[in-house]
Amino acid sequence: MKLVLKCFCTLYLFVSCSGGKKIKYLTDLEQANLKGHLTKLITKTYKIDSTGEIIKLELETIEIFNKLGYTITDTAKNFIEKNEVVNFLKYNTNGSLASLSTFENGKKQSQMLLKYDDDKCTDIQIYNANNKLENYYKNISQTKYGLLSSLNSYDANGKFTMSFVNEYDSIYQIAATAKDSLGELTSEVRMHLTDKKYQENILEVSYFKDSTTQKFLSYKYEIWDEKGNWVKKNVFDNKGNLIQIVKRVFIY
Repeated sequence: MKLVLKCFCTLYLFVSCSGGKKIKYLTDLEQANLKGHLTKLITKTYKIDSTGEIIKLELETIEIFNKLGYTITDTAKNFIEKNEVVNFLKYNTNGSLASLSTFENGKKQSQMLLKYDDDKCTDIQIYNANNKLENYYKNISQTKYGLLSSLNSYDANGKFTMSFVNEYDSIYQIAATAKDSLGELTSEVRMHLTDKKYQENILEVSYFKDSTTQKFLSYKYEIWDEKGNWVKKNVFDNKGNLIQIVKRVFIY
C-alpha cells in the first residue's frame, strides 16, 4: 500500500511514477511484499501484558485489493481512540495512483490528487473536507521502480515548509528523513530488513529544539501461510519486552 499517501507524517510515501522512462508500476501487493492473488487482508494488533497474555485488540485494518493487486479501500479501526478511518484509492489506466480520499467516522477529512507529466509525478495536492487546498508537494523525484525518493512540501500560499527523502533496498524502504524549511533535521526512520525483506527492527528519531526522542521496535515472525506470507509476528520494545502481537488473515 502507498503508506504516506495515506499519512505523510509517517514518511513512507510510495508513488507509481518515474523520471521520464516508461516503467511497470509496482502494485500494492509487490510494495508490501505480499505473495499470491490476494483480494482481502485483515490485520489485527493486540496489546500484551507483562506475562505475554493478550489484553485487548487495539487496531484492526482491512485492505481490499482489485484483481491487479492495487489497494482500493483501506480501513483502520482504532479501538483505543474509538474511531474508524477509511481510505478510498483510484488509479490511472497505467496503474499510477490518481487520488486518495480519507473519511473518519463517516465524514470526509481530506483528498489527495496526483498530477503526472507522462510517467513523471509532478504535483501532489492535499485538500481539506471543504475542498480547500491545504498544502502541496513538488520537486518530486523517483527511483527506477517509480518509488518516491524525495519531494518538497509547501503550504497553500506557496511557502516552502518541509523536505522529505526516502531510501530503499531495491523496492523495500530502509530509511526516511524529514527536514524543516531551514534544512534542520526534524525526524528520521531507519529500518533493518530480514533476508525475506520484512522489517526486523525500526528506529524512529524525532528532533526538537531542546530535545530528541527515540522509539525502537523489533519484530519476530513466527507463523507463515502456504503462500509464504507471515501470519503472526511479535513486537518488542527497546528492552526486549513483548508489547504487541500482530496477526493477519488472508483471503485469496
